[in-house]
Amino acid sequence: MYMYKTKIVYEKKRIGRLSCGNGFKTRFSAPPEFGGEKDFATPEELFVASVNTCLMLTFESVCKKMNISFQSFECDCEGTLENVDGKEMITKIVLRPKVIGEDIEKLEKAFLLAEKYCLVTNSIKSEVVLESNVGESDV
Repeated sequence: MYMYKTKIVYEKKRIGRLSCGNGFKTRFSAPPEFGGEKDFATPEELFVASVNTCLMLTFESVCKKMNISFQSFECDCEGTLENVDGKEMITKIVLRPKVIGEDIEKLEKAFLLAEKYCLVTNSIKSEVVLESNVGESDV
């Protein structure tokens, strides 16, 4: 079992500071559409980012276990916020990872395993859609 800790401190109207147990710190705000400030991390974006970052790290781990290499990885990710039964929630997260590598078939299998074992997506009730794009390198 592992424990992960965070701490927040209120600064002023709609702005706070986040400290993570590993030493990472950032300021956050509500999104501008909810009365927050621009150019700050938001809970909504951090939530979506947690899915995106976990998928990448899980994919990397799966590739290492399968002895697969890849030249590049990037992933666009978007979350849809909706009102469901009077509650705001992220209902859907779409990930669009793009990977360049030599063994396309194995990389596609690695994505299926990463999707299955990503701990963040396994911990939420939002629908998660993976639209992977695996291609060969030009080299």
